Parts: sequence; structure tokens; C-alpha cells
Amino acid sequence: MTKNVIAILFALFVAAPGMAQDVGMDGPRNHRQILALDLYPPDIIMRYQQQLGITNNQRKKMLALVRNFQEEVGELQWEMQSEQQVMRQSLREMNIDQKVVLPQIERVLEMESQFKLAHFKLLTAIKNELTEEQIGMIQERLKQRRNQRQQ
Repeated sequence: MTKNVIAILFALFVAAPGMAQDVGMDGPRNHRQILALDLYPPDIIMRYQQQLGITNNQRKKMLALVRNFQEEVGELQWEMQSEQQVMRQSLREMNIDQKVVLPQIERVLEMESQFKLAHFKLLTAIKNELTEEQIGMIQERLKQRRNQRQQ
């Protein structure tokens, strides 16, 4: 049982730096991870919509996808933040009550999983709205940026 607690706590502390960012999924680190999967965050599409030639129809569909995502995760974000605060408080105790903390950790991990799944649904749906040419343009722009950083 103690090994399980240590493993869960280790996983949480490894994930902790990303937990706050994951709520918004808009930090530079998250963008790099998403782009490495050949998925494209909506704010990048929005920022370069003119250069990419995003049509009004694509724009409307992507806006609807983002709105649906926000509706789906809005309440979840509030609950997740609350559960994370409760969990952190429990972990600050000198003597941690495993019977209390482990269910809290499980709830937080489940909520994070739900949020990430919803986010991946959004990202894959957005990619499906892009043409092969638009995807090629994004990949070329990313390649140019990587080359500039390396110089």
C-alpha cells in the first residue's frame, strides 16, 4: 500500500508543473507537445488564419468546436481546481491519511483525464477541418521556426 502511495505521489509531482497549465492547455510547453503530435492548437490556427487561407466555413466549424469544448469542460475546470486544492491541502498534513488522500488523488486524476480527452477530441476535430495544403503550410512554418531557433 505504501508503495502505491509513493508511486501516485511521484506521478503527481512529476505532473504537477503541467497541472496548472493543462487547465488552459495554452502554455508554450503544451503547444510544443501538441505540435509534436501533428495537432494544432486553435489559437495558432486563429493567429495565422489569413496566411493559411481559412475559409468562412472552416472558421465557423472551428469556432463551434471550440465553443462545444468550452461548454464541455467549463464546469469540469472549476471542479478540478477545487479538488486539486483539497488534495494539496491533504498532502500538506504532517501525517497523511491514505484513506482520505487516495480517493482525492483518484478524483483529480480522473478529472484531468476527462479534460485531456476532451482537449484531444477538439484538436483532432480541428485538424480534420484543415486541408492537406493548410496542414503542409503549418508544418513548413513550424520547420522554419525550428531552423531559426537552431541558428
